[in-house]
Amino acid sequence: MTLRADSDRILHAADDKAGWGLSLLLGLTHVSLIFDGIIFLPIMIGKATLTPPEQVAFVTFATIIVAALGTLIQTLRVGRIGCGFVLFMGSYSAFLACTLGAVRMGGLELMATMTLLSAPVVFFYSYFLRFLRHIVTPQIGGIMIILVALSLMPIAIELWQGGLPDRPGFGSASNYIVGVITMSALVLLMLFGNTTLRLWTPLLGLGAGCAAAWFFGILELEQAVSAPWIGLPQWAWPGLELDLGLSHVPLLAAFVMAAVVSSMEGTGNIMLVQQFSLRRFRKVDYQRVQTGLYGDAVAKGLAGLSGAAPVATFCDNLPLLKMTRVASRRVGLMGAAILFALAFMPKISGFLLDLPAPVIGGMLVVICGMLFAAGISLIISSGLSFQIGLILGLSLCAGLVAETRNFFPDVMPVALSPVLQSGVAMGGFVAMAMSLLLVLFPKPQMTFRLLPRTEEMPKLLATLEDVRHKFKISDTAFHRLRLSCEETFSHLCEHVADEGKTCLFDIQRKEEGMFVEIICGSQVEDVDRCPPPIHPSCANDQDLSRLGLFLLAKMARDVLHFHLSGNTYITFYIDD
Repeated sequence: MTLRADSDRILHAADDKAGWGLSLLLGLTHVSLIFDGIIFLPIMIGKATLTPPEQVAFVTFATIIVAALGTLIQTLRVGRIGCGFVLFMGSYSAFLACTLGAVRMGGLELMATMTLLSAPVVFFYSYFLRFLRHIVTPQIGGIMIILVALSLMPIAIELWQGGLPDRPGFGSASNYIVGVITMSALVLLMLFGNTTLRLWTPLLGLGAGCAAAWFFGILELEQAVSAPWIGLPQWAWPGLELDLGLSHVPLLAAFVMAAVVSSMEGTGNIMLVQQFSLRRFRKVDYQRVQTGLYGDAVAKGLAGLSGAAPVATFCDNLPLLKMTRVASRRVGLMGAAILFALAFMPKISGFLLDLPAPVIGGMLVVICGMLFAAGISLIISSGLSFQIGLILGLSLCAGLVAETRNFFPDVMPVALSPVLQSGVAMGGFVAMAMSLLLVLFPKPQMTFRLLPRTEEMPKLLATLEDVRHKFKISDTAFHRLRLSCEETFSHLCEHVADEGKTCLFDIQRKEEGMFVEIICGSQVEDVDRCPPPIHPSCANDQDLSRLGLFLLAKMARDVLHFHLSGNTYITFYIDD
């Protein structure tokens, strides 16, 4: 095994049972990094509105509890709810403007109602994901991850300098040195650390940063010292605002847009966590993306009912899975348990909030770099064509423009600020809009349906002859097309139990070659997971039946087989 392969090897994949002690420490590391983000919206409600302190305390408590429940749902994957990977949840910054607007307009009860009404948006986005399969692709998911890194960098730089600009010591040399020490410790441990050191890289990086902060006198524990060990907020559930009218429509539209943005980013997050959590990651499992988004919708519903701030999936901590090479679900379980405990232990949560800003900023800079690399890897693994490269470039430009937050301020409507001032939202919408244009652009196409029966094979071959004459396909390309379709259809005839369900063939001529998509209304064994053939003398009947799939892998390229909403989707390209 090469050094690079060994450094990338996952120690504990999602299904592995890592030690409980190790899971506890790593779960605490994840929570330490994102805890201030989890309660970001409640903090802003307290600072930017006239909400009484006891109500702010209740919203904070409820948000932590919902974040813990959401993390638990995502990790455990209860039925068809949750992605089944370590995916934390917490309050989401895209909801900041509309959340503050709701609180100022009608109090916390209006915020809770709007949060509850935004949950179905995510549910419908996920339910109809199969119709967006050519738009919400792994390449678009990779672009979303890069945009997240792009939007995190200004936050990381600001924290590195000391937090808010009006804080004492902002931009001082001591803050700079503390951030550099934190980053250096993380990078050196990841580059040169052995298996054991790599495992503890996040904690050692935090420790080195905190030690440097203590040396320079910027490690303050004000909140930890003043907070009690155990405490509960005063019961101040706001309830729901049921008296809604036309005046609330613009506010609802803002919440809907924020929910769509969180769904888009959540799609990329779930694609990325699969890449970090599976030993032999080969392709994105869209079924997990869909169930993970269902979990996101459930968490938003719980937030609305409990009076918590709107929540969404987090990707800030996902590079820690790559950094430590531990993606066991037990890490997510312990992280959820820690969040539950923090809701009742103000002193511990105060200590996490007291972590020096330059230390968190230094960690976020490294994490942004890893997110950039992960996003590019997700794009390249799925194919970086000229069109995808153009979409990537224009999306990043749109994201950069949005992050300036000064794009024609006198022209753009204030109601659109959740989109226009978010790099993830603007870049994501540009990426999906351009991807939609590629799908809708007229192209030579031919579709037909067949029953999954061997008697339909002559009809398939005859129709392919029509395709040959219509598209003027060369003899070599047609031979590869016919053989690929024939072997795929034979596989479907063998494995589809309900012969009443038809198979839809969609053949298109694209710039990359002949594109073939086959859709079947039931789930069958994957055609893109075919082992190399063995010697015929040692082969059994099952091995011989899979020789056709091996031929498919040789005749076609970019063979992809995935399941979504109970349907099977098989796609491949034929070079022409």
